[in-house]
Amino acid sequence: MAQRRGIQLPRVSAMQPVLLMILCMMAINAAYALRQFPGAGGRALLQSSHGNLIVDYIGASGASDLQFTDLPISASLQYILPLSFAIDADASGNTQNGNFNAFWASNLTPQSAQSFKQSNPNVKLLVSLAGFSQFLSDGTTRNVDWYDPPSTDTWISNAVSSISNLVTQYSLDGVDVDYENFPTSATFTTCIGGLISQLKSSGTISIASIAPFGATISIYADLFANFGSSIDYVNYQFYADGLASQSDFISRYNTVAGSFDASKLLPSVEAAGRGLQGSDFIGAAQQLTIPGIMIFNVDNDKGSGFSTEQAVASFLST
Repeated sequence: MAQRRGIQLPRVSAMQPVLLMILCMMAINAAYALRQFPGAGGRALLQSSHGNLIVDYIGASGASDLQFTDLPISASLQYILPLSFAIDADASGNTQNGNFNAFWASNLTPQSAQSFKQSNPNVKLLVSLAGFSQFLSDGTTRNVDWYDPPSTDTWISNAVSSISNLVTQYSLDGVDVDYENFPTSATFTTCIGGLISQLKSSGTISIASIAPFGATISIYADLFANFGSSIDYVNYQFYADGLASQSDFISRYNTVAGSFDASKLLPSVEAAGRGLQGSDFIGAAQQLTIPGIMIFNVDNDKGSGFSTEQAVASFLST
């Protein structure tokens, strides 16, 4: 009887299962999205359930004793600090047709901004536009309203020039848009979209963000629909939407993500203010896939030893 020849199998070395396991782990890691931190020289950040970005508004209270060096900065995280706010108005509240002036805390000087960035290469500084109200020279405040300028081209030209000057003066990396009052809004998308596009295309800025909330979401959604490719982050003000529980927060986050790019949407907490606080907020954030967290604002948290910043940094560092 003829002898049956079996199929010859290749010999398996002792190292091959180990190599196979390593290759499998590499494939799994490669499946996670790598998000580029704009303006960080192409440095990639690995994202799983959360990134390592903190956006922390600074200077909004007008507090004269606040210093950049007061902030607890973690070397393992990336920070974006929007200086709050630059306003299209003079000290008396008269609109200036796109000529923005700085109205943040006076101790946040150009020199201290430059020094702080040199000491902390993981920090980016932005100029945040408008805000809710302006502190006037007579001690009162006024709402900062969006108004439709007679000429959008002139407004954009003036805004590009005035913001470029602030960028140079304070060594800024980008622009945040935080208009909150809209008696009119017909030209908002054209003006703000044109401003961001020109600043980015010229290389004046590398980062642009927007800060909508419930009452303004449709206006900012239109801006994002037309200029979303130029907008890097959406600092949505969830604390302004009256959310009472983690489930409410998560539901609202998923709804808002439908109007914006979810990979650019940051959950937010108001330090010592409205909305979910402390472990309730962190618990909600733990259930989301996010690029980082936005805090408003560092001024309010100084009295507690920056407890909100510390809690958020601890969560994002894990």
